[in-house]
Amino acid sequence: MIEDIAIIGGGPAGAYLGYCLAQNGILATIYDDSHPREKPCGGGVTPFALEKFPLLKGVPSSYRYVDKVLFISPEGEQAMVGGRTIMNVSREHLDGYLLQAAIDSGARLIEERVSSIEEEAAGWLIRTEKSEYHSRLVVGADGVNSVVRRTTVGRIQRENMAACIGYFARGVERDYNVMRFFNDFKGYAWIFPRETHSSIGVGLDIKQARSLAKYLNGFIEEYCPNIEKTSSFGALVPAARDPRFYEIPCSGKNWILIGDAAGHVDPILGEGIRYALWGAELAAEAIVDDDPIKFDVLWRNAYYRDLVEACRLREFVYDPNMLGLGVKMISRSETFAGIMMGLIAGEQTYRGLRGRVIANLPQIVSEAKRGNTLKKT
Repeated sequence: MIEDIAIIGGGPAGAYLGYCLAQNGILATIYDDSHPREKPCGGGVTPFALEKFPLLKGVPSSYRYVDKVLFISPEGEQAMVGGRTIMNVSREHLDGYLLQAAIDSGARLIEERVSSIEEEAAGWLIRTEKSEYHSRLVVGADGVNSVVRRTTVGRIQRENMAACIGYFARGVERDYNVMRFFNDFKGYAWIFPRETHSSIGVGLDIKQARSLAKYLNGFIEEYCPNIEKTSSFGALVPAARDPRFYEIPCSGKNWILIGDAAGHVDPILGEGIRYALWGAELAAEAIVDDDPIKFDVLWRNAYYRDLVEACRLREFVYDPNMLGLGVKMISRSETFAGIMMGLIAGEQTYRGLRGRVIANLPQIVSEAKRGNTLKKT
């Protein structure tokens, strides 16, 4: 087994990999000078992730469970759907919890930022601002601007990124999540209430990055004008537009990329926690088997096809007419609402989405017609 493991990045992907390796008797070194920290995102952990990774249920604080989502169409029509429980969690607390779990299990943390890596005869030379280290295997879990990715397969191209901005705020009196869509923007605005505050933001379409503030301010003015903003955020995240992006290898004989560094983020919803932990688990399996290249086989068998299908569906999903129709159908058809909530919950795959909608189309149409009749009477 490879025992000399350097994990660059201590977010959920890197921390969970350190934890998984420690459970198999391999004590990796995690390099990170910034985690735990609050990350620009909603912080929603899906039911799929909670069941697949039971460790998540042990987060000690700063989370809130919600079981409803309010969808708002580009024209302002609303539909509430429930039936699945989502954990909205502070990323500072979640990331800190996972990192501490890795350390408590035996992983080592070096609180230094890695500035560069360089391949050498026996593995890798790792440079930080303070020192130099050596490792046989390096794992890139260092986000969208990954040093490891830049050195191995090259940066994520701008067209396969997304932008988001927002605020952490108090004073949002809601016990449900909000997702608001737009006519001329391929993304959405959100409100995710947490234990002590809420995440309020807007993001995805990097082509509209300069207009994000306009969308965000308009959304806040309409849906939560009296909030107390405690801090602001902004970031780039992976969000592939071209399915060929996923053909780029994520592992080699002495390196692996996981999480945002691999670009493994839902390109429609922007959700990445599930893939960060899933990728870490699979990377641990490959490392335990002393075969880093195996990671590419494992993640492609696990979730490659779903990411590709999501990428292909993106333009269709964010068509304003389809968004308007979708919200109407959610409000009128319990069957369709259940399918959409399953998608948000991570339990409905993109690969199976069309087939399930088609198979249930007679029931969906029947329910929608009855809904129309009820509204008219």
